[in-house]
Amino acid sequence: MYIPLPRAWVLSYKHGKRILPTLAVLAMASLWVAIFYFREREFYNLLLVFLLMGGIVVGGVTSYVTVGTCWRRGSSGVRLSRLRDGMFAVTMWSRPAFTISASLAYAWLGVALVSHPFVMAMIPSSGTRTDAQLRALGYVSTVVGLIFLCFACSRIVRKRGQLGIGLSPEGVYHWSHFGCCFYRWESIIDILPVVVRSPRIELVVVEPAGRQRNPEENFLASWLIFRRRNRRIELHYLDVNPGVVYLAVVFYLRHPELRHELATMEGVQRIQRLDFAEVVDELETTGTLRAMVDRP
Repeated sequence: MYIPLPRAWVLSYKHGKRILPTLAVLAMASLWVAIFYFREREFYNLLLVFLLMGGIVVGGVTSYVTVGTCWRRGSSGVRLSRLRDGMFAVTMWSRPAFTISASLAYAWLGVALVSHPFVMAMIPSSGTRTDAQLRALGYVSTVVGLIFLCFACSRIVRKRGQLGIGLSPEGVYHWSHFGCCFYRWESIIDILPVVVRSPRIELVVVEPAGRQRNPEENFLASWLIFRRRNRRIELHYLDVNPGVVYLAVVFYLRHPELRHELATMEGVQRIQRLDFAEVVDELETTGTLRAMVDRP
């Protein structure tokens, strides 16, 4: 199925094609260094290279199964799911392969970075600038490693195991690593396609004070910094093409009279068929979409 993409995502499309060659070069370089340290019987340095090489491989595989293949997906992964309040919403969940590989990547990188200063402490100092820099890096690597471990254990905090995005008659759900944020349609004033190594959409939201927490949200959803972070929605790990999500959100933002479909299979079928009328034509013609809507 042909799915038009916004012009802003072209760079990410090209980046996805370079993942495997880059991964192969980095893995071969790490293997060569590992063989060198093994021959020199410098086993602690070999351990550092092993941790690095494992992180490259696991992280590279995760990038490939998400960013590298997201453009080949279609729209068949759209589902109708029951929410915690008993209502239904059209949902696009993360790929099972991403859930497994991402958890493994976060855990591996977290352990590797946290263990870095301990491994360096067992290696005799050579007195060189490189040695001093590697030892100083341990202060930073421990903090970064703990952050990765938090992501690896984030399932403990969030209410759902899967990540994804949902569209309901009332608004947009974003299930991220640390929980869900719900944004009502009337609070969304624009949708911007952006790319930071991977395709994303950013919701421009103006929410009223005293907003009530949605049943899908946890305590983090009441934090302003968390809600602002969750307005930027990553799409590369979903089981649908990123263009499908962009088209669907813009279409239903423009057409409030059709949002009732999002609680039924009618909404699922419309999104799967890309039955978005003028939205598809506009994206093909201009390379972007004007999602602004007039407010009373």
